[in-house]
Amino acid sequence: MDAERWWPPFVEVITLAWVLLFAVDVAASLDLLAVTAATASTARAALQWLLLVFLVDLVLLYRWADDDLRGFVRSHWFLILTVVPWFRPLRLLRAGRSLRALRLLARSRRVGALLNKVRLKGRSLWRRLRD
Repeated sequence: MDAERWWPPFVEVITLAWVLLFAVDVAASLDLLAVTAATASTARAALQWLLLVFLVDLVLLYRWADDDLRGFVRSHWFLILTVVPWFRPLRLLRAGRSLRALRLLARSRRVGALLNKVRLKGRSLWRRLRD
């Protein structure tokens, strides 16, 4: 489906907008940022409207899944948690799984040798850039 291709990047852009607006809202409420009352009010309203996008995202993910509701919740509980923008940074934990898999692959002789070459090449390029 075409929407399945463009929707995830759209939600990521909306997430960045949400984080920026949230930072402005928090900074304004702590008097770290001087904004007018109208700007602060607009930021809060935009934050509430953007939450609707995240709820629509969850509904679309469920609709595109092949599971029933119970199966979807069981298999996508972490995704459901990270639909709420405050928990989006938790998606970085998925990178930890990838790093562990990369470490396991690095123990393999061929993959380990390739990764070592890439590491050494990257180090030499970094030294050239610094000098």
